[in-house]
Amino acid sequence: MIKILGIGIWVCIVTLGTGYAVANMAAEAPPGAPPAPTYFEGLDYKKTDTIAVPIIAENAIQGYVLARFVYTIDGKTAATLAVPPDPIILDQAFKSVYSVSNFDFKHPARYDLPALLAELKGNVNARYGKPVVEDMMVDQFDFLPKNQLGGEILKTQ
Repeated sequence: MIKILGIGIWVCIVTLGTGYAVANMAAEAPPGAPPAPTYFEGLDYKKTDTIAVPIIAENAIQGYVLARFVYTIDGKTAATLAVPPDPIILDQAFKSVYSVSNFDFKHPARYDLPALLAELKGNVNARYGKPVVEDMMVDQFDFLPKNQLGGEILKTQ
């Protein structure tokens, strides 16, 4: 019985000693050294509003592209901006999607989203004159053909 009690006390002493040693080593880190930043540290993820871009071909509206984007921006940079990036991103997205002229609606292919995102990021950062947007991502990107839209079109007489 005394052996078991002695082993128990020994285990408690070793556990407390190890905890004390680890706590002292953690406290010995250099006081002014900031921790190594990770990719997600300090970045804010923001979602834009949805835009509807009319796609015109053969002198008629063929349908609409509905698009919504997500972008990452440094929180400190975002706080110093006089104009938030949302309106600039949506303006650039509208211009980029609206200006597409080689899209075949009868035989649709994949839209080059990586090129669109790179163009948006580059144009937004160029308008600010400094790197503001860290990354661009697609939250929604849909094409709705005109003949599949619901509702009636009202004609004025």
